[in-house]
Amino acid sequence: MTRHFCKPNFIQKCTCFFFLMQAFNAYANPIWHLYKNEKGVSVYYQIHDDTFEVKGELVVNGVTTEDFLALLSDTQVAQKWIENASKVSVIKILSPSENLVYSYFDSPWPVANRDAVTYSCYSQLTPNQSQLVIKARPKELPLYKNVVRIKTLNAKWLLTQQGNNLSIAYQVYALSAGMIPTWLNNKVGLKSTYKTLLNLHDILIHQRYQVKAPLIKAGKC
Repeated sequence: MTRHFCKPNFIQKCTCFFFLMQAFNAYANPIWHLYKNEKGVSVYYQIHDDTFEVKGELVVNGVTTEDFLALLSDTQVAQKWIENASKVSVIKILSPSENLVYSYFDSPWPVANRDAVTYSCYSQLTPNQSQLVIKARPKELPLYKNVVRIKTLNAKWLLTQQGNNLSIAYQVYALSAGMIPTWLNNKVGLKSTYKTLLNLHDILIHQRYQVKAPLIKAGKC
């Protein structure tokens, strides 16, 4: 008995290839959902399996990348713009472009307060674009009593100079650790990112900070 096998024609092959590419692009470029777009600040979130990431964008007029770096150098005013942060201090300067930083965050009762030890590195991508990458280094300091250490944190500040204006994009993925429901953790992350970027815009515009040496410089990350 002769068997006849159905061979896919050209159209079938193209259709299959199209859907494969669509699936690949959906995975390679996950969709960002808008949380809020008000007062010049846009905040988005992305969900993929158990991953929840937040991204914020804003443009600050009449401000330079150097102004942003000068603000970062004044850790004493960090609690005035970083939402829920009551303390930020540089633990160690590893190089002109690298720092170890300790941050302490207040949480509403009955949630325990949290802290983080992070490694940051600043690099120049193009003549008008640079980035600051931040990663958790939880073992750099001993744990403190009644404080939950954030062990998973990956963040990035992307700075693009557009003439006299500075475009700022911030992206973060973090697990708060401890007993916090996922929905609450995600909600707090969105709200705090939005408020942080609003505060950042205000403090940069009005230059409510002092330039302190040493200023971070671009290096290799």
